[in-house]
Amino acid sequence: MAVTEPPGDGHPPVVAAAPAHASRPGTPVPPLGELYRRHADFVWRVLRRFGVPDEALEDVVHEVFMIVRRRLPEFDGRAEPTTWLFAIARGVASNVRRGRARAEARAHLVPVSDPPPAPDQAIERAEAIACVAAFLAELDPDQRRVFELVDIEGLRGPEVAELLATNLNVVYSRLRLARRKFEAFIDARRGAHPRRTP
Repeated sequence: MAVTEPPGDGHPPVVAAAPAHASRPGTPVPPLGELYRRHADFVWRVLRRFGVPDEALEDVVHEVFMIVRRRLPEFDGRAEPTTWLFAIARGVASNVRRGRARAEARAHLVPVSDPPPAPDQAIERAEAIACVAAFLAELDPDQRRVFELVDIEGLRGPEVAELLATNLNVVYSRLRLARRKFEAFIDARRGAHPRRTP
């Protein structure tokens, strides 16, 4: 994959079209060049959303599509390409953040970390994580995807609609249903302990 110099207008670099990958019978595998032309801007925005600094975006976008090139035969066409690209970009952004944190810690010689939580706080956090995981396991897949992206990942409705290639009203409808189910799930776990009003 040949990458030319960036145009200098804040957009991702231009990539030469790559040859189409051979697809498995019955499985649509889009060519790498087509994926880049159609979705590089989307990957660029996802990386910025997940904290990749502007000065590193060009290199990180390139890294994402290098991974895409390697994993392209795994794409089975059951999900939208943007959903698949989002997952890859999120993982790469997470690695970038961890790498920068390690570099900054080494630069200061003394690692800086938050004090360990008190035992009761650690227990509460573990219980909360387990509770959310149990809820997500019971949720309808479409509602779960929207709930995760909005209420866990912090994306806005229009971003999720673009990511999932669906109507914005459908996104909000699924989110409302998921939130209602989450409230009912929490109430059920509380059992005989109703919410306390302030």
